Amino acid sequence: MSDDHYLDSYLTEILPALGLDAETYAPYVTGYANNNSDDDGESLDELIELLRESSEIDGEDDAWENFRKEISLRRQDYLAEVDLRKELSVLEIQAATHANLQKEIELSQKNALEIDARKQVQLVNDKPENMSAEKIALIRKFGYEDSDDDAQRGHDDGDTEAPNTNHDQAAALLLQKAQKLKSAPKQTKNDARQETKKMKADKNAKKEARRKKAEKRERQR
Repeated sequence: MSDDHYLDSYLTEILPALGLDAETYAPYVTGYANNNSDDDGESLDELIELLRESSEIDGEDDAWENFRKEISLRRQDYLAEVDLRKELSVLEIQAATHANLQKEIELSQKNALEIDARKQVQLVNDKPENMSAEKIALIRKFGYEDSDDDAQRGHDDGDTEAPNTNHDQAAALLLQKAQKLKSAPKQTKNDARQETKKMKADKNAKKEARRKKAEKRERQR
């Protein structure tokens, strides 16, 4: 008889007391117990009746009734334990799945935040006012070269379209600003004083003209 079944130790003890050979009749009981379908009691009653007819002794009714109740109770406890293990297994699988999904979500969110942060830093760094002098110098240098090459290609191909890449556009804008700054006249302190003096003179002249015009109207009255 196998030692793997949950009823083995009990049957080894109880069957001989009921006048039955354990090796011969234990498989009948374990076969019934292994049936996980719902039992209304009739199958167990039929089994008990079969065992009782096979017994070598005329046992008391109470002994067989107690045997019946014990088999039924142990079977119910075992099936309840099996169901509980199944439920726990399902819960563990669900918890593991949820944990893995949560990790994937957190990782995706972290990656998205890092990508967005890098983009923001890049946008800030790409602004002319935040560029280093060396970077601006390089962009201006290559901007001039690209402009010369583009002008030559445009002359040869008849194509005068604007630069297509962000790099070319940035270089062109920086070049344009630099050229405007270079071409703008530099105002000295003396020039500023002369301009201020001229503005005051113009203002006084306009004021004097308005005064004379007002006096003329008064005389005409």
